[in-house]
Amino acid sequence: MRSWQTVFLVLLIVVTGFLAISSGWKALYVVTYVLLAVFLLSLLWAHYSLRGLVFHRAAPFGRVQVGDTFDERLMLDNVSIFPKLWVQIVDGSTLPGHRAGYVASMGGRKRALWRARTVCRRRGRYQLGPVIASSGDPFGLFRRHRLLSPAYEILVLPRVIPLAGFAFFTGGLPGKGRSTRRALHTTTNATTIREYASGDSLNRIHWPSTAHYNKLMVKEFDLDPAMDAWIFLDLHQAVQAGEGEESTEEYGITIAASLAVYLLRQDLSLGLIVNGERREFLALDRGERQIERVLELLAVVRAGSGPDLKEALALDALHFGRNTAAIVITPSTSRDWHEGLRHLRRRGVQVAVIGLEAASFDGRPVDEDTWALLEGEGVPVLRVRRGDSLAEALERGPSVRSLQWRS
Repeated sequence: MRSWQTVFLVLLIVVTGFLAISSGWKALYVVTYVLLAVFLLSLLWAHYSLRGLVFHRAAPFGRVQVGDTFDERLMLDNVSIFPKLWVQIVDGSTLPGHRAGYVASMGGRKRALWRARTVCRRRGRYQLGPVIASSGDPFGLFRRHRLLSPAYEILVLPRVIPLAGFAFFTGGLPGKGRSTRRALHTTTNATTIREYASGDSLNRIHWPSTAHYNKLMVKEFDLDPAMDAWIFLDLHQAVQAGEGEESTEEYGITIAASLAVYLLRQDLSLGLIVNGERREFLALDRGERQIERVLELLAVVRAGSGPDLKEALALDALHFGRNTAAIVITPSTSRDWHEGLRHLRRRGVQVAVIGLEAASFDGRPVDEDTWALLEGEGVPVLRVRRGDSLAEALERGPSVRSLQWRS
């Protein structure tokens, strides 16, 4: 790369060379030769300044969680015998607060080691790298750059608060999940098949499987049907308040992530619906695989101008049937979405609301009317304000009058 010093040196060589030839003065010839030698030496030095460099970065697997310390170990080897006067390592990471750059002076066959520690405070998908090395000649005439490591992604998952219980379910979780014990009698919840054994009732024979396996196969049943849980997270941009970590958006996502992990580890099937920049839908599933899906989705969702809560409830009502619990997380103080909850309750859906009091995030007086109206209709409402301990709030639950689920 040419700099103004390089241009100046070239012009100086041309001028001194011209004067030397014009005047025949020996001193000018010497100056010209010296300047030309400096120019060529600098060019060669810069050309070989990044030869023989090998870079390694040892980082955790490509996912961390908000609150974790991202600890990265970095290593630069000079495998050549020639020393490096100076090498600058520039890291193009987009992870907030992550500084992995370094400046080193290295002898031949030497190694430089350093670490970069960053506390992850913002969820999202970020980039680590690319890592580019820069160096040049001692006179600063030339500077070269070389890509040492390409970029790769890292996903910062939302914070998950460990919960000892969830107080909405004071009488126990609604439904026990799919039991590992099999019923001795016929129930409505057929789960699997097995080979016929002496004493099995003939009405338990599964004829399609019998024909497929060419031997008698019978159905097995769970003792209890499972209750499905749905979390509905309202990220419509118009109702959000606060900024950064102290915002209804981040509070809502943390609550959704914490509840999802808790309910899935209680062996419930769980689905997730988010209305933000666009509608995000995660179908019912269970287990650790579903936990990963939920956290990956919540890591990247953002508040946006998608459908508002009223429209979203109407659009997704078909997914909520009997034997279903729906938890709505919203900062909306509008009443136009209450009819959507009433419709779900009439269909036998057990509904609860976690109300993020948006006014507390903006320093305004809190409007109690919206939540009081829902409580008066028997809907459990848990109110969360800015600065509340989310673990205590979720475990404490709503007021006594709204604890009972609709039967």
